[in-house]
Amino acid sequence: MAASKKAVWGPLVGAVDQGTSSTRFLVFNSKTAELLSHHQVEIKQEFPREGWVEQDPKEILHSVYECIEKTCEKLGQLNIDISNIKAIGVSNQRETTVVWDKITGEPLYNAVCIKNEKSMLLYNFTTESE
Repeated sequence: MAASKKAVWGPLVGAVDQGTSSTRFLVFNSKTAELLSHHQVEIKQEFPREGWVEQDPKEILHSVYECIEKTCEKLGQLNIDISNIKAIGVSNQRETTVVWDKITGEPLYNAVCIKNEKSMLLYNFTTESE
């Protein structure tokens, strides 16, 4: 059985969109802006106390890996060669804070989201001092 030939599309551009409720990875034809494939995964939010919003940093990271992997699988099913992805942009939760251990690379605590009163206090403190 002959191997199927991959279609030449490209160059392609990928985009990781990591938000507070989900992560998505999308791949576009850079010449036409046509969306060729995407995958989205919902992200859990935790509310340990009223006014606090947290997320598991490992779940966020895993969701990015999963979205990229599933999108690439879908491209393969369409006979689109993923080696034509020449750039990837990232949009993330700019106001969400994660502290990582510099030696182990493990998160020290959950991600604290901007919707969280703790984050707002830090934001207000930094903007008032400008």
